[in-house]
Amino acid sequence: MRTPTRIPALLLGLVGLATAGTPAGADDLTTAGGKKLSGKLVAVEADNITFAVGDSKAVIPVRDVVVIDLGNKVGLLPKDASTFSEIELTDGSTFRVAKFALKDKAFAVDQFPAPAGVGLPKLDIPVSAVFSAMKRADDQKVRDNWKKMLGTRGKRDLYVIAQETGFTFIQGTVLGGGADEKGRPVVNFEKEAGGKEDLLLTRSAGLVFHQPQPASIPATLCKVTDVFGHSLTAANIALTPDGVTVTTVAGVKVTYPSTAALVRFDYALGNVAYLSDLDPQLEVPELAPEEKGKRLNQPAAYLKDRSFANEAIKLDNQTFPKGVVLAPDTVATFNLNGDYSQFKATAGIDENGADASAAARVTIEGDGQVLFSELLKRKDKPKGLVLAVKGVKQLRVIVETDTPLNGNYVTLADARVQK
Repeated sequence: MRTPTRIPALLLGLVGLATAGTPAGADDLTTAGGKKLSGKLVAVEADNITFAVGDSKAVIPVRDVVVIDLGNKVGLLPKDASTFSEIELTDGSTFRVAKFALKDKAFAVDQFPAPAGVGLPKLDIPVSAVFSAMKRADDQKVRDNWKKMLGTRGKRDLYVIAQETGFTFIQGTVLGGGADEKGRPVVNFEKEAGGKEDLLLTRSAGLVFHQPQPASIPATLCKVTDVFGHSLTAANIALTPDGVTVTTVAGVKVTYPSTAALVRFDYALGNVAYLSDLDPQLEVPELAPEEKGKRLNQPAAYLKDRSFANEAIKLDNQTFPKGVVLAPDTVATFNLNGDYSQFKATAGIDENGADASAAARVTIEGDGQVLFSELLKRKDKPKGLVLAVKGVKQLRVIVETDTPLNGNYVTLADARVQK
């Protein structure tokens, strides 16, 4: 939850202007303190929003923004459209399209018609950025069966086939796509057992891709919703005289002719779970026989929202209200159920009582794949982590040390997963 902060004096002045009357077709910006501005969005940056009301402009910190409503609405499907397909990226972005096909190593999509006065966005979707492509996504039963099927997948690409009882699949590797001699769309597929085959896309209920988790990804800026029903996990938004370009966390660029195609920028990011609010499975070190009964005040091996000194979590002179702290030789496994796309935290050795030479290695795994592993030292600056966890069912945090000094506790401050 975002903590309300004091609104700058210039912003307070703009609020006064905004309450005097709402301009027709204005953008609305809501702050964390509950204030609403009506005016014009001028620029979007990683840390600040530039917003104009009349002749006045304010630069508003992103941390103070909850949502920007651009005054447009998500359009309904055309009357002659009975269904739609959904392409989901590895960052959780989704595209609602009439149909899709593969052309070499990219998706070719048929978009629904744009509302009057709105231009279609330019979509460039490489296979390498896609998590899944599902047909009949408008049917809730299909979506439920699809999610159930995802829970049984392994570490290969899937060519998914619909059955009366749900979905089954062929495992292997999607090599690309195109058309057969009759012009029908096909998927170039290499089966897990061996052998390459061109599989008809019309006989498939969709595709699922096993993408390697990248070593690092950009942080999420906000969620962008447009009039076409697309939902984008944005890392960057560029407003220019030629239009708006949204770059997703997965690196896909979507270019709109104007803001008329955009509905809202959501900075609240409500689909967040803090690790300290979850109940992990713990593997903790046992005391040696000679130590048992002597160390009555030994701190717990795993702590939530406090340091091992039973004080607020603190790294580099900054205090964090949320976070987890793990003792050496402790392993914490969190069940994510494949529901999240990003893991974020600030990692370091808590300075509350830690020995100056304290150090420990922290390794973070997603379903057995190492996402991060580094030796953290008390004397070093804390390390900001942004890791991709799309589709990960279990997140595992492992702390190890060769030197059991006082305070070798690894802190993951503000640790959370985000959809």
